[in-house]
Amino acid sequence: MGKNKLTIKYDFGFQLVAVNASVKEYKLAWILNRNLELDFIKTDNIEIVFVNDKLISISNFICRTEHQLFRLLSNKAENLEETFNAFLIPELKNFDYFIAINDESDTFDLNAFISRIKQIPFVQFAVSVDPTTLKSKDNLIF
Repeated sequence: MGKNKLTIKYDFGFQLVAVNASVKEYKLAWILNRNLELDFIKTDNIEIVFVNDKLISISNFICRTEHQLFRLLSNKAENLEETFNAFLIPELKNFDYFIAINDESDTFDLNAFISRIKQIPFVQFAVSVDPTTLKSKDNLIF
């Protein structure tokens, strides 16, 4: 009897911005709301279970507009154990937050968005990241 193998290809049809900021996630969401005229709202944390039965909980804020979905994600897990230092994207552990942008319009300017983020006093650095090049890109599928 032959074996069948299920192959799944995920669509990483979103843009990702990595951000370094010296504030808590709720304060960053508030600052982004004020400076970029967004409306981030705290939603349930995202829980990711790893193979070794370790569970991490990632802070999650969402902002929906007519043609876009912005998701502010903390890179560092909230429920850290001393022996398990977990990150959403371990290869980018020097970044504090990620903003995932699902854009259904052709008018969104990512470079202008990043420039406006860099003007925020608490933000040290912001850069665009290609999610398809990340080793742990599967952690970004919810």
